[in-house]
Order: sequence, then C-alpha cells, then structure tokens
Amino acid sequence: MVRPLLLLGLLAVGCDKSTVPLDANPGAAPARVASGERVELTTRDDVSIVADVWLTGEMGSPGVVLLHMTPRGPWVRTDWPDTFVESLHAQGLAVIRIDRRGAGESGGDAEDAFEGETGRYDVEAAVQYLASNGLGKLAVVGASNGTTSLADYAVWADGESLPVVAAMAFMSPGSYTENQTAFADVPQVPALFQYPTNEAAWPEIQQAAAPDSWTFTEYTGTAHGTQLFADNDATAVDLRAFLVDALMD
Repeated sequence: MVRPLLLLGLLAVGCDKSTVPLDANPGAAPARVASGERVELTTRDDVSIVADVWLTGEMGSPGVVLLHMTPRGPWVRTDWPDTFVESLHAQGLAVIRIDRRGAGESGGDAEDAFEGETGRYDVEAAVQYLASNGLGKLAVVGASNGTTSLADYAVWADGESLPVVAAMAFMSPGSYTENQTAFADVPQVPALFQYPTNEAAWPEIQQAAAPDSWTFTEYTGTAHGTQLFADNDATAVDLRAFLVDALMD
C-alpha cells in the first residue's frame, strides 16, 4: 500500500517552467513528463532534491531509482550515463536519477546521505515521485556508498507503508553499505552485485550465505562504482538485463 505522499512540493522544470502536481491517488493518470525532464523534489525533512526522470506514461510501469557515489563529490546524478538510462526506458521502465543531498544541484549536507539515516529520505522522495505516476515493481540501484542509502531504504520501507523494493543492484558495495543497516536484514529479493576484482572481499562474504536470487559479477580492473560503465562494456549490459528480467513480467 502506498501511503499519502510526504513530499511537500515538486516542481517539474521544463522549457515553460510549468508545475507538475503530485497526485496521492495511485489510480490517477500518469503525468506526461518528457524523457530526461528535470524535476525538484522535497524530502520529508525539507531538503530539496534535484532529479532527472524518464516516465513511460503507462500505469503500473516498473520503476528504477539510481543513487550515485559519495555526495561529497565530485559524483552527481549524470554519472549514470544517458545511454544506459535511455536503454532502460526503451524496455518500458520508468527511471529517476537523483543528486543525493549535498551533491550537484540538491540541498542538504552530504554526510547526512550516508552517515545518517536521513539518506533514505532521498530515496523515499524519488520512489514517491514514481509512485505518484503509476509505479509498479520497484528496483533501486546504488553505486559505492549509494548502496548505503539503498540498504537503509530497503529495510525501512515496509514499516513505513512505502513501496518496497522488488529488486536491488549494488555497484561496488563494501563495509560502508552497512553504516546504518546490517546486511543480514536486507530483504532477500533478486539482487545483483557488480564489483572489480580488487573489491571482491566484501561481496564474497555476502555470497557465502546468499539466496539463489542473488547474482555476483566480478569485473577485471579497478574501476569503482559507476566508473565500471566506462571500464567494462559488460557492466551496462549485465545491469540492464538484470533489471528487465527482475521487473518485467
């Protein structure tokens, strides 16, 4: 059940600067927001979060939230390549990539995104935007300490009557992934772990007790987080295939 939206405001900024209202009714028609449209979200603790959204215009479309690496910089939402995002959208997935608090155009303090539990509010704002536009199944993808907020939201959502994750992807996860949330508590929904050889130690610990629905993919080299896209062509192919398989019936 999707509870009434907690977002205090949302501004979709297009060429006409028009406002796109939120609708707490999950049966309402989806907004027709252009692909790659810039939007502004407000979290429950009143932080302004800037995002790019790709909507399908169809009710019940699966959705993907993308969380970049450390907001202390220089990492921002556009580290998720347009070509990758558009390839997801072409498969019928709605996508939102955000500047986490303290990064890019967003407000707030960077440390709160991954050293405090408020980082999950950034994820909530993105998920609620998709929910207001007809969200079906939800996947969240985190890179580096973006995996921290992913884990925090995944464990927290159900108790808050928020949309729960149906699939998760962790790019370069590590001990920081567990800053607030023990990984043993993360829901055992389908998950993909992507990491370079030099970062294999922590994922291998999780793999030892992993359910069959978790896939671990190691890549040669030392590229970290979203840098894997440029270093290994298979990164985007593997991640897209996982998301489509997990979300599309």
